[in-house]
Amino acid sequence: WVVVFVPLPVERVVGPALVFCPARPGGGGGVPLFNAAGAVAVELMDGNTLRASVSVPGVPADWADLPRETTALLVEFRAPDPAGRDACAQRAARVLDALDLVAPVPSVTNAFTSDPRTVGGYWQARRAFVTAVGGARARGTTLITEDFAVPPSRLAEACEALLALQAEHGFDAAVAGHAAHGNLHFMLAFDAADPADVERYGAFMEAFCRLTVERFDGSLKAEHSTGRNMAPFLELEWGPVATGLMWRTKHLVDPEGVLAPRVLLDRDPRAHLRGLKTIPQVEEVVDPCIECGFCEPACPSGDLTTTPRQRIVLRREMLRQQPGSAVLDGLLASYGYDAVDTCAGDSTCRLACPVGIDTGALMKDFRHRRHGPREEAAAALAARRFGAAESAARLAVYAADRIPFRIGAGLLGAVTAAARRAVRPDLVPQWPARLPGPAARHLPPTRRVGAAAVYYPACVNRIFGGPEGRPGPSLPEAVVALSERAGRPVWIPGDLGGTCCATIWHSKGYEAGARVMANRIVEAAWGWTAGGRLPLVVDASSCTLGIAREVVAYLTRENRALHAQLRVLDSIVWAAEELLPHLEVRRTVGSAVLHPTCSMRHLGDEDRLRAVAEACAEEVVVPEEAGCCAFAGDRGMLHPELTASATAREAAEVTARPFDAHLSANRMCEVGMDRATGRSYYSALLELERATRP
Repeated sequence: WVVVFVPLPVERVVGPALVFCPARPGGGGGVPLFNAAGAVAVELMDGNTLRASVSVPGVPADWADLPRETTALLVEFRAPDPAGRDACAQRAARVLDALDLVAPVPSVTNAFTSDPRTVGGYWQARRAFVTAVGGARARGTTLITEDFAVPPSRLAEACEALLALQAEHGFDAAVAGHAAHGNLHFMLAFDAADPADVERYGAFMEAFCRLTVERFDGSLKAEHSTGRNMAPFLELEWGPVATGLMWRTKHLVDPEGVLAPRVLLDRDPRAHLRGLKTIPQVEEVVDPCIECGFCEPACPSGDLTTTPRQRIVLRREMLRQQPGSAVLDGLLASYGYDAVDTCAGDSTCRLACPVGIDTGALMKDFRHRRHGPREEAAAALAARRFGAAESAARLAVYAADRIPFRIGAGLLGAVTAAARRAVRPDLVPQWPARLPGPAARHLPPTRRVGAAAVYYPACVNRIFGGPEGRPGPSLPEAVVALSERAGRPVWIPGDLGGTCCATIWHSKGYEAGARVMANRIVEAAWGWTAGGRLPLVVDASSCTLGIAREVVAYLTRENRALHAQLRVLDSIVWAAEELLPHLEVRRTVGSAVLHPTCSMRHLGDEDRLRAVAEACAEEVVVPEEAGCCAFAGDRGMLHPELTASATAREAAEVTARPFDAHLSANRMCEVGMDRATGRSYYSALLELERATRP
C-alpha cells in the first residue's frame, strides 16, 4: 500500500451574510442559487424559530417583529484570500438581486463580512434553535431532536409539509437546518409519563416517516445516524430486501445479539415508544435540561466527581425514588460532596449549554440551604467587618512568609485544620503548603485630579503579592506605572479597605453576607467614579465579573440604579484598549503561554488578554486544553483535589515544552496553575510593564 497525502488549500477568509426572505418557498428557492454561487454553508431558520430565538442573549430583539412567513438564510463563503472572498461576494450579489428580501441588504460590502464578532453573532443566532425551542418547552416534558434529508431542490416543499404536520399533531412548529444539503432539524416535546401524549408522539412519527419516504424520497436520518427512534421504520425506508440483508449481517457478526440489542435493528413496531425516560420536575433553574451533555467537556469537576448533566440527572433520579429506598439514601449521602462541594461554581457550563442552564448557580443555592440563621448572621457580620478580616489575612500571610517554611506552614495548617473542624470544612480554607508572599503594606500613591479612571485593586491583590522570586513592581504598581506611561493616569481611592466584589460570600451561598458587601461596593464605586463618569478598573478578572454582573442580584432597588451607571473594566481590557496604543514596547520575550480565566470567558475578554500578550512575546500559545482551573477564589484551598483534577490536562500540555512567560489575569488562578505545572504564572500586565519600561 502507498499512502499519498494531498495538501488542500486552507480557506481562512470567511464571508457570511444573513438574508431574510419573505416566505419559506422564497428561502428554499434561494438555496440552490447560493449553492451554485459557491457557498460552503447555507443554513435555514423558519419564522417561528426566528421569533423564538429572541429569548437567547445576543440575538437581535427586532427578529420578533419579522413577518410570520419570513425565512432566514445564513450563507457563508470561504476563500484563501480577500480577493477570492470578493469574487464570491460578486457571485452572491447576483443571487441577492434575484431574491425578494424582507430586510433589504444595502450593499454587498455590508452583506458579507469577515468581522469575527459579526460572524460569531450570525452563528450564535443559528445555534439558538436548540436553546430557544428546547428551553421553552413545558416543564417535565421529554425533548426529542430529529433530523432528516430531502433532495435540496425539494427543501422548501418539505419544510412546509413538516411544519403543517407538526401543527396538525399539536407540536410547536419550528424548523432549522443545513439547507445546502437538504438537511432539516426539528424538535418534539411531550410528556413521557402521559400515555395519551406518548400516543400523540407515536402518531406523529408514523406520519412523518411516511411523508419523508413516500412523498419526498428522503432519508429519515441525515447526520445523527439511526437509533431507537428510527429502528421500527428501517424497512419503510430501505425495503424488505435491504433490511433483510442488515438482519443477516447482524446475525453473522453478533449471533447472540449482545451488541447494542434492539438499538439499530428491532422488529417491534412500537420500539420507539418503549422505555421512554420520564423527566421529573426539579429546581426551575435546571428544569430545561435536555441531558445532551454539551456541558461536560467544560466542567472542571468532570474527571473527579460529577458533571453538570450528572448533577441534574441525579436530582431527577432522587425524585423517581420512593422515600426510604436504599438508592435514594445512597444518592443523598454522596450528593453533598460529589455534586455540591466539588462544583467550582464557575458557571462555564452555562456557556456550553444549548439552553443556557447555570448548574453552578443551583449548587450555590444548595450551599445556601445548608446554612442556618446563625451561620448567615455570622457571614453578614464578617462582611461588615471585612476590613479587620482583610488586615488579619495580610498579617497571617506576612507571618507565614517570615517564619521558616516548615514551621510556618505546619503551624498555620494546624490552626486552619482546627478551625475547619470547629466551624465547617467547606467554610474555612485549608492552609496550603505554599502561597504567594504578602502584598506591600501600602498601595502606590496616585492623584484624583486628572485621573482617566478609578483603579480598584482587588482584595486578593491587597493581601497577596506577586510571583515568588520575580523582581519588579507589584501588580498595583505596574498598573499605575503603565497608565502613567500611556498618559492615562489612574486614581486609587484611599478608603477601599474593607470592600470586595462579594464573591467570597455568594460563591459559598451566604446570601446575607453577599447583600452586605454587594451594596457596599456599589455605593463606594458610585462615589469614587463620580456617579459613573470615570470607569472603574479592576485588576482580577473574577472580581471584575463579580462587580460588573454578579452583585446585581443582591442589590437594593436604589443601588441597582447606581450600578447601572457604572462602567466596570477589567485591567486587561483597560490595558489593551486604552494603554497599548500609547505605549512603546522596548523588549519582548520569545514565547508566552496563556491561561484565560473562566471569568474572562464570561466577560468576552479573552482576545484582549491575547492582545496584551502579543505585545510582549514573539509567540503566544493558548493550550488546547485550557479551561477553568477550579481554584475559584478559595475552593482550591477547600478542595485541593478539585484543582488538581481540573488542571491536569492543561498542565500536561504546558509542561511538554518550555515557555519564557506564563501569563494570566487573576492571582488565585495563577496560584492554581503554579501548583499544577510547577511553573510561575503571573499577570500579563506585569510582563507588559517590563516590556515597556524605559
